[in-house]
Amino acid sequence: MLTLIGWEPGADPLPPTGGSFLWALFQTLVALGAVCALAYVTLRVMLPKLGGIGLRRPGGLARVVDALPLDPRRALYVVEVNGKYLLMSASEAGLHVIETLDAAAVEKALAAREAAAPLPPLAQAVGRWLTRK
Repeated sequence: MLTLIGWEPGADPLPPTGGSFLWALFQTLVALGAVCALAYVTLRVMLPKLGGIGLRRPGGLARVVDALPLDPRRALYVVEVNGKYLLMSASEAGLHVIETLDAAAVEKALAAREAAAPLPPLAQAVGRWLTRK
């Protein structure tokens, strides 16, 4: 049976690779490029068609500015809706608007927080990449 497929008892069990380090490096880079292209297509083409699934829409009217989890079932959110800032609570009972916040004070606090602790360069680059059109 083994002679039918060309195997001989004295033959080398592994075929010769015939490649070098550069060829292996090239194959690795091609595979990495294919994975990156698949990730790009998934994030930029497929997820927006599925409704975003957790991704922020940069052109939307509403966005969550800050979140403070109080326990596993309750949280406070600062939400910007069309230029107005709202303090909202989320719990088992639903979402409730607690107060409308002063826009100037919120923007001043956000600017101070961002200036005090800027994002690492890699996080900034990924954020710019995800929010570009």
